[in-house]
Amino acid sequence: MSSLADRLATVIGIPVVPYDAGGAVDHGLVTALARRLVAHGVRVLTPNGNTGEFYALTPAERRAVLTSVCAAREPGTTIVAGVGFDLGTAAEDARFARDAGADAIMVHQPALPYLAAAGWVEYNAAVAAAVPELGVLPYLSTTAVRGQHIAELARRAPNVVGLKYSVPDPVVFATTAAEAGDGLLWIAGLAESYAPAYWQAGARGFTSGLVNLAPALSLALLDALRRDDREAATAVWRRIRPFEELRARDRSAGNVSVVKEAMHQRGLCRREVRPPSHVLSETGAREVSDAISPWLGEIPALTVA
Repeated sequence: MSSLADRLATVIGIPVVPYDAGGAVDHGLVTALARRLVAHGVRVLTPNGNTGEFYALTPAERRAVLTSVCAAREPGTTIVAGVGFDLGTAAEDARFARDAGADAIMVHQPALPYLAAAGWVEYNAAVAAAVPELGVLPYLSTTAVRGQHIAELARRAPNVVGLKYSVPDPVVFATTAAEAGDGLLWIAGLAESYAPAYWQAGARGFTSGLVNLAPALSLALLDALRRDDREAATAVWRRIRPFEELRARDRSAGNVSVVKEAMHQRGLCRREVRPPSHVLSETGAREVSDAISPWLGEIPALTVA
């Protein structure tokens, strides 16, 4: 598990799920886009993450997406499969991920309006127990779960190697990490926007949807953070900030739509998303075009040597 944690301390790419003209998942393109990421240096992929429209896919589609992404792996690629929903479904999908060749699972925060911290511990401990062979990364985006709850989960589930932490408050993150104690890997789950601030408080990796478009930018930010080169990290952060602000607008309503619109403009996939997401307006599409125009040359084509 310590070796796995070392591999996860990087840019964790969350692949989009492209659809064909009829609205079905285009699995050939799922694999091709994942191969493009791997070819351009992305070593960890999380199929069935939020940028992959996890909650808009059917159970069969989620499993097929995982299989398609696994088909793109090369030696050195680490696959972290997203699982969630009710406890039984999460455990079943975790076992499917294990059998499909995933290295770890990312457990989505339970989509329940009434979440108790002790219940969060129970839920994640039960999912982790279903696949003791795999590493487990719970996804946390609520302040209801504090450091002591995370420490309790780590005691009960030794295959919990870290957390994807997505509370948009660096001070809360620093406090929570300190309360949880040592031994866990912390992933900045709010992507490049929060990666520098969370790095200062102990995060050693970050998730990314931007990586679907321009992997070199995400990897450049990681490199600058690892070298403690604040000037270089800030330069990358400023370049991508307009794009990430579009994704975060209106409580992240365009999180996936903005990424897919940009990819569509560069000929990588169709722009369609499934409800409750929505395609961008013409004005939104122009804003995306303006945001990515400074780094068009750093967006690789789909076909790579």
